[in-house]
Amino acid sequence: MLSPDLTILHILFISISLLGGMAATYFWIKVYEDTKRGSIAWLLLALTAIFLITTAIFPSFAVVATDPNVVETILLFLCFWSAVYTSIFAAAGFLMFKAFKTIPRQNLGDFLIEGMVFRKPEQKTEKYNSNDTENISKLLEWSTLIEYTPRTRYEDSVIEMCLRFYGETMNVVLVSTEPRTSLYKNRLGELVDIGAMKFIELSSTEEKLMEKDGIIILPKNDLDSFFDLTSKLPAGCALIFEPFSDLLLTEGEDATYTFASRMVEKFASKDILLIGLINNLAHPKDIVSRLEGLFVNIAEESDNSIKVVKGGKEEFIRFYAGKRFFLENEAVD
Repeated sequence: MLSPDLTILHILFISISLLGGMAATYFWIKVYEDTKRGSIAWLLLALTAIFLITTAIFPSFAVVATDPNVVETILLFLCFWSAVYTSIFAAAGFLMFKAFKTIPRQNLGDFLIEGMVFRKPEQKTEKYNSNDTENISKLLEWSTLIEYTPRTRYEDSVIEMCLRFYGETMNVVLVSTEPRTSLYKNRLGELVDIGAMKFIELSSTEEKLMEKDGIIILPKNDLDSFFDLTSKLPAGCALIFEPFSDLLLTEGEDATYTFASRMVEKFASKDILLIGLINNLAHPKDIVSRLEGLFVNIAEESDNSIKVVKGGKEEFIRFYAGKRFFLENEAVD
C-alpha cells in the first residue's frame, strides 16, 4: 500500500493527467472538425491523449489491487492497448511519409492543416500576373486534347497533372506505353501505393491481359478490354490517355478514331474527366483535326505551360514541375 503522502500525490497527478488529457482530446478533435477534411494527424493527437490517460490511471488500479488476477488483467490490457495504438500510429506515419513524397513541398503546410484540400496561393509573378489561381480540375473540367511537339518534355506536364489531380483529391488513371510507363511509375509510384492512381500500359509485345509490378498491361490487339477495365471507375476521377500518336502509327486512323470516340462518349456519360495527348507534328493536319472534333477543349503544350483554347479565350496553365502553377486569361486577338 502507498503511504498517505504518496497517495495524495498519486491522486493529484492522475487528476491532472485526466483533466489535461480530456482537454487535449476535445481540442484536437475540434481542430479536425474545423478543418473539415483535415489531416489525420490531429485525430492521432487526440488518440495520443486518450492513450496517455489510460497509462496514468490503470497502473493505479494495479498498485492498489490485491488480487493477482486483476493486476494481470490490467497489465495485459495496457500491453494490448499499447500494441494497437503504436500500430495505428506507425501505419498513419507511413501513409503521411508516402504522401509527403508526392505533394509539392510548398503545399505540405496546407496538407497538414487541410488534408487534401489545398488553399489557392495568392501569388503573382512579373510576367504572369493572376489574382485567382484556379484548380486544374476546374480548368480541365471537360474532355481535353493536349497537343505537343517532339521538342517539348510533355512527360513533365503529365506528371504535373497527376500530382495536381491528387492534390485536389481526384483519383487518376494514366494510360501510356513503354518506355514512358517506367518513367511515370518511377516518379508517381507512391500514388499507386496509397491507392490514388492506377497505370495501364498498352503493349505491342504481350498477347494477354496481365498485371505486372502494379501496372495493368493491355495488348493493343485487345483494346475492347480497355472498356471492361475502366467500367467500374467512379464519377469524378480523371483518365489521362497519353498514347494517341502511338495508336495512330500502329493501329491506323480509323481504328484510333473509333476507339477515341467510344472513349469520349463513355467517360462523358459517367462524369469522368478524359485528357488525351497527341504529337500534332507527327500526323497530317486532317487526322489531328478529326480527333480534335471529339473533344470539348483543345490545348497546346509548350515548355512549362499548357494553353487551353476554349470559349473565345485562351487560358494558360503554368507548370513548374511540382512547384506551382499560375492562370492567365488573355482575349483572343
